[in-house]
Amino acid sequence: MLTAGNIIALSVIIFIASVVRGFTGFGLALVAVPLIQFIMPVTDTAVFIAIINIVFSVIYYRRSRELVREQPLGRMAIFTGIGVAAGTLVLKYINPAFIQLVWGLLIILIVFALTRGFNFRISSDAMAMTFSGLFGGILAGATGITGPPVAIILSSMKTPREKFNAIISIFILFAVSYALLFYFISGLIRRETALLALCSVPALVAGLRTGDNLVSRISQKTFTNVIYIVLIIMGIITLFKGAKALALL
Repeated sequence: MLTAGNIIALSVIIFIASVVRGFTGFGLALVAVPLIQFIMPVTDTAVFIAIINIVFSVIYYRRSRELVREQPLGRMAIFTGIGVAAGTLVLKYINPAFIQLVWGLLIILIVFALTRGFNFRISSDAMAMTFSGLFGGILAGATGITGPPVAIILSSMKTPREKFNAIISIFILFAVSYALLFYFISGLIRRETALLALCSVPALVAGLRTGDNLVSRISQKTFTNVIYIVLIIMGIITLFKGAKALALL
């Protein structure tokens, strides 16, 4: 419901979650969704976080567009759409719990490989945008989780933190745009949910600035290590969700 209590609670949640995303470039949903579900149903939570994500990505793009001006973003947009569609199709025919278990395990194994010097040998921005859009889109469509495949690819390429945050924000912008389109066509977007999301924008902006300040105070090596830690946490949570869902079958 659109009450002062809900607005305050959601603003606090979004501030904390956007600090994480401002710092790492992703992870907003990882922090926010479990907490928001204490306030609103799962469907409304998905719509709410999609609106928040798209506002965040637009803000971040306006502040960092010079960093991605030469990137083949059109290629990323196309392959993100293909990936989301493929992920949605996978979700239709395969139990989501199995998908979560596989992706969670893959995330953890890949991060451990990267820490030992493994390299995907992606040598061009075009290849990076293609694989980021495709695999990130598949994961987003199949599980609703955005970010990890793109973060893994960019980390493998030793992407500077400013460019890293800019590119991953563009990917999330593409992914949630497709999601919101599907939500709109399905009639899932309620006026009250949209208003609650808009009321949380000031907290979003404050969290973004706080995360940016934290990033400016650390080295590239520390930033990369933090990304690995966040990815491991996401992988463990994804594994846990998959195992929990299977246990309830």
